[in-house]
Amino acid sequence: MGLFFSKKFVRSFKEINRKNKILFSLLSVGLFMGFYFGEDSSGGGSIVDFASTWPLVENLFYYDANLEIKFPLHYYIASLIYYIVGDKEILRLIYVSITIFVPLLFYRCLREKYNHIDINNLFLFSLVLLLLPAVRTSAIWPNTQITGIFFFLISLLFFLKWENEKNYLKISKNLIFTLLFMSLTVYTRQIYAIIFMYFVWIFFQRFNLKIFLKICFLISIFSVPGFVYIILYPKILAATFDSSLNNSVLVNSSMICFYLMPIYLISFLIGNNEKFEFNYKNLVVIVMLLILTIILSSFFNYNYKMGGGLILKVSLFFFSNFYIFFLSSFLGFLTIYYLSKNSFNNLVLSLLIIFGISAIIIFHKYFEPMMILLFFLIYKTEISRKFLENKKKIILYLFFIFFYLIAALINDYYNLNLTL
Repeated sequence: MGLFFSKKFVRSFKEINRKNKILFSLLSVGLFMGFYFGEDSSGGGSIVDFASTWPLVENLFYYDANLEIKFPLHYYIASLIYYIVGDKEILRLIYVSITIFVPLLFYRCLREKYNHIDINNLFLFSLVLLLLPAVRTSAIWPNTQITGIFFFLISLLFFLKWENEKNYLKISKNLIFTLLFMSLTVYTRQIYAIIFMYFVWIFFQRFNLKIFLKICFLISIFSVPGFVYIILYPKILAATFDSSLNNSVLVNSSMICFYLMPIYLISFLIGNNEKFEFNYKNLVVIVMLLILTIILSSFFNYNYKMGGGLILKVSLFFFSNFYIFFLSSFLGFLTIYYLSKNSFNNLVLSLLIIFGISAIIIFHKYFEPMMILLFFLIYKTEISRKFLENKKKIILYLFFIFFYLIAALINDYYNLNLTL
């Protein structure tokens, strides 16, 4: 861990105020309480996933034709830990204990990007990860999600270090580590391949052709184990892909709305830092996005009993229709448009997410905490900086995620989603 937490970082951690340290301790205890009570607040799938894939941890050569094929890195790591401790519950407890370092790693990334913002604000916001249901349950019932988050954050840290270098004349150590840990992320959770594609796009922009080809060669070396695994298990390429893109686009946009729209609303309401101009160009775009939403919604036939996100479930549970869900999809499109005004690369990343995640079943955990990490660490926007500078905004967003967790716990206890 010393590679990521330098002496300077350790000294800065000592400067974190007592309130933040107490909150960190309380949320950590809350995670252990979730372990004790067997929490599965991410929708009920974590326990099932853990049980169905446990044979892979016990025996890496186990094969079941009915089991969804995934890249096996998480299971290799879990199997090694299980081999050492020899007890399933101790394995789970180890993952819960390690997860406490996840917000610290996020804080380290925030420090790398926002080095002029109050460290207490950054640390306070990093604690949001301990409130997210997908993070909590993937630690309590160890699955590919939590392992992927670790590798993803480490890759983002080196990517931010590389960006701060601003050296585009050679392949630096930070760039190599970015590619290495991003490869490990994909080998743990395939969904992050779309973020890898975005990184490649950035490298193509920043480097000359000769260096870019060297980067591609390096990537090809890291991808060899993946190609070998695909040759052995070709099913991995078409595990859950769904050709009904209209369903995926609406669901994905709704998911983006859920995590990012509260940030925009809080930013608009507090401090008067952000204003949306209702000029002719914006009006035309809004109308076009509204028409797009209406057209896509007319072909919407998603199986709402499997995934789809909280907004979709709320729309059905309280109103017995999809209108609130369609509204959230429209607001998600608006969010993407607003982000794209700041940077063309923001549009590229958003489109990769919108069209890259196309599956028969789309869960909240596909976007959690990915969208939050991307917004504050990768997307180019002043809103993220202004948001982190204001403690009130951070606290409001933490409350929003806290109530989301409470709703998820209530759903877990009463199985409300089964009544749809």
